[in-house]
Amino acid sequence: MIRYDRPASKLIQIRRSWRSYREEPVSADAQERIRAFISGLCAPPFSSTIRFTIAEAELSGAKRPQGTYGVVKGASTFLVGILQPSTKGLEDFGYLFEAVVLFITSLGLGTCWMGGTFDRRLFSGMAQLQEGEIMPAISPIGIIADRRTFVDSIFSMTAGSRTRKPWTEIFFQETFGNTLDRDATGFYAPALEMLRLAPSSSNKQPWRIVMKNRCFHFYLLRTRGYTAIFREVDLQRIDMGIAMFHFEQAARESGLPGRWEDHDPGISGLPERTEYVISWIP
Repeated sequence: MIRYDRPASKLIQIRRSWRSYREEPVSADAQERIRAFISGLCAPPFSSTIRFTIAEAELSGAKRPQGTYGVVKGASTFLVGILQPSTKGLEDFGYLFEAVVLFITSLGLGTCWMGGTFDRRLFSGMAQLQEGEIMPAISPIGIIADRRTFVDSIFSMTAGSRTRKPWTEIFFQETFGNTLDRDATGFYAPALEMLRLAPSSSNKQPWRIVMKNRCFHFYLLRTRGYTAIFREVDLQRIDMGIAMFHFEQAARESGLPGRWEDHDPGISGLPERTEYVISWIP
């Protein structure tokens, strides 16, 4: 379990995606604390090789960092995540990157997951990307501005970033179509709620969970045509890793035992574009 200065559930609920920042640098102390947190991270569930770096981007005359296509304003410091591709590497990437994002939130700083709206070639140079590595996502780090820019407001509104699908659409019992009763989840209800609140690319919320024989089976319901829009990396697999982290961290903080295991329950009649990912075994 990762330890923050307050419960992860509190950080999950207060965190927002920000693209508007004050034109003030992130302090050396804060950067050092982020690096120390990163150095203490344990291996992710599938033991993929992931590294993080803190990069500095030059600001243009409009105070927008180079390589972000005008989406971000004021921030020059970025968290950059780098992955050695593997079978479940993108899930592991989402899991660990979100762990760092929540730590940055605990410092009172703003962040924004960016998987598509940044220049990978430019940031690859900043992060000294090595042969065979990929850069699935980055995030600005900064002091949140008093007001969102027009571009930031548009992104926030069009994505519906604070809305989440209701419990009935994402949690099921025994099979798809049979809504999971909250009372049936016992002490796991808070962990499922923290999963429900997880951020995702374009707020598509592709995770679906089936509770069967007291185990929680994680499925990815793909958004039609999404991989054609974002060709460089499978963002919805990253989303699954974020959901996994929220669920596990909340479960651990509640003192609940469990482990991740490839334990496909073989549920028949899966919805179209739905694929099994992993299971949580209490």
